[in-house]
Amino acid sequence: MLVGLAAAVIPLAIHLLHRGNTRPLPFSNLEFLRRLHHSRMRRVQLRQWLVLLLRTLIILLIATAFARPAFQDDASGWGGSSVPAAAAFLFDRSYSTTYHLPAGRLFEQLQTQVLATLELFENRDEVLLIPFASSPTPLENTVGDKISLQEQVRELLPTEESTDLGKALQNAARYLEEKQQSNREIFLFTDLAQHNWSEVVNLRDWLPNTTLYIATPEITERANIHIDDVRIASWMPATGNKLTVRVDLTNSSAQSAKGIFLDLYIDDERVSRQEVNPGPGEQVQVELKATPRRAGHLSGYVEIDDDDLPLDNRRYFAFYIPEAINLLILGNKPSDIYFPRRALTTAALSDPTLNVRSGFLDDLDADALRGVHVLLLCNLQRLNAAKTALLHEFVAAGGGLIVFPSPQSELNYYNRNLLPGLAPVLFKEVLGNPADKTAFQLLDPDRPHHPLLQGLLRQKPEDQPHFYASFELRPKNNLQPLVYFADGHPALAQAWKERGRTVLFATPLSPHWNDLPIKGLFVPLLHRLTRHLSLPPDHRASYQVGQAVHRYLDDIPIESTIKAESPGGNRLLISPELVEDRYFWKIPQVDESGLWRLLKDGTVVDTFPVNLDTRESVMTAVDRDHLQQIFGAERTHFIQPGDNLRAEILGRRYGREFWRECLVLALILLVLELWVAHRPHGRLEQSAARAAA
Repeated sequence: MLVGLAAAVIPLAIHLLHRGNTRPLPFSNLEFLRRLHHSRMRRVQLRQWLVLLLRTLIILLIATAFARPAFQDDASGWGGSSVPAAAAFLFDRSYSTTYHLPAGRLFEQLQTQVLATLELFENRDEVLLIPFASSPTPLENTVGDKISLQEQVRELLPTEESTDLGKALQNAARYLEEKQQSNREIFLFTDLAQHNWSEVVNLRDWLPNTTLYIATPEITERANIHIDDVRIASWMPATGNKLTVRVDLTNSSAQSAKGIFLDLYIDDERVSRQEVNPGPGEQVQVELKATPRRAGHLSGYVEIDDDDLPLDNRRYFAFYIPEAINLLILGNKPSDIYFPRRALTTAALSDPTLNVRSGFLDDLDADALRGVHVLLLCNLQRLNAAKTALLHEFVAAGGGLIVFPSPQSELNYYNRNLLPGLAPVLFKEVLGNPADKTAFQLLDPDRPHHPLLQGLLRQKPEDQPHFYASFELRPKNNLQPLVYFADGHPALAQAWKERGRTVLFATPLSPHWNDLPIKGLFVPLLHRLTRHLSLPPDHRASYQVGQAVHRYLDDIPIESTIKAESPGGNRLLISPELVEDRYFWKIPQVDESGLWRLLKDGTVVDTFPVNLDTRESVMTAVDRDHLQQIFGAERTHFIQPGDNLRAEILGRRYGREFWRECLVLALILLVLELWVAHRPHGRLEQSAARAAA
């Protein structure tokens, strides 16, 4: 309205000031002078009124500019929305934000965008800052304290965790659901790395009347080479024996990588190096060889040269080499122990740590078990109460027990005397018919099975052992099946008793019940089981950053003072926790990759690796169309570094502002007012005055 009025006044003023200067004057000099005087007085009054009108318009335009008028296309119309804003800032701190761009790390770029966006909020607005990675950590809900919130943003650092967008969005929803009367906005500051976006469901109808802004960082080809996994291939590491370390490495770039060197370190000493040349998008597996020089707990890592994301260029591992494994095989008669003794004696030829002894169940006593790590009972029918108690004590003290039942097993003895307290399982009726060799069960390679059977469950039926009959193992709580029959019943199961473990077979060592002893998997299976039961229970465990850790410490009383030491040297006092009838030492969350240590009175009692979730290492950015499909195209907007955030965000929140136009028009009117107020008299009046004189 003011603009239209000013636009009408300007030509009117010019017209009035020029009016009369070109008309003829058919009067006498005296009459002319009198009329000229009256005309001048009228023009002076008109000029004064016009100047007053211009000055009034100038003041109104300046006042209107300071009021910052706006226009929205929706029902708000002129004036825009006057409702305060409630915003949730989701700030990605996952380790992929440490990727180096030509202008610096992605994290600092996102941090700058967060700080610049916070400048747009006023004292009446409400902002909740939610830094997130694998779990969100909402900061204080700051109302009208923008400076404090900006300081918190500057103090934030990236973590080594991966991304969990779902949890972050849930936190934002809980906060904004209570802000129905505000302009609700979500700002997502993330590197847009692909991990976790596939788990985000369709959110087009989520939080209606909420505007979503996604900060898109500098998008270039973000190539990366990372180590996915490292594992010890051998089940029988021994001092002086060659050890194979298998490494999975991925090139997520669109270009081939040449001259990448992969190094293997054990006990901080480089023991192997190999060049790899992965093609674009290719995952390669590399085998590195090493010879351990000592027994005990060993640790190490594999590493490639630094690139733009250094965190995922190293991966850690730990393993244990026993000095000796003493195995005792017992049965009722020589035929019971024939196949296991032959199999494990053969295995001992390549495993210098394995010592095999054999005997009969009648000789089972405390002296026979002294120094034994693993006890193998072949075709056990029943034992007296003293020998049964001795088995329970052996396992509780940390021993490993392997049991093959007898074809004549007394099920009442198993279910009432042997198994209670030893393994949560019942031996039930016989499944199948030992006399029918045309019907049999196979081990199922498609069902979940323990890693110790990796590579042993061949797909060809003729290579698999045939089980004509077996006992039904009916598990209770906390029984761990190691492998299943094809009909879904456990074929082999494991259970804990205090510090030791028991492994139960569902079938005897009898040619009438199965042909297991003459199949190729029999020797490596028994050898791996022996190794498995003799090693620390967590020797192959690996954890990811952000997870809770439970470690079992053999021979460490629960009253002990145990501290966890991070790779960076920080120490944390930890406590034992009862889990499935065993005490574990718990670290609530590991926040750093590397080799962690547990210490008792300053002495290292355990070492375990913590690694990154390498799904986060694929740096290819999510497509914008995909983001709009998730959140809805009409409410999803993108902001980039260098954008005019005030026009981009406030324009949508309050409408298009016209204060600049008001100031420009006020300046034009000010110039016009100066011209009108100080304009000289017309040439005609000056001539008439000279004639009258």
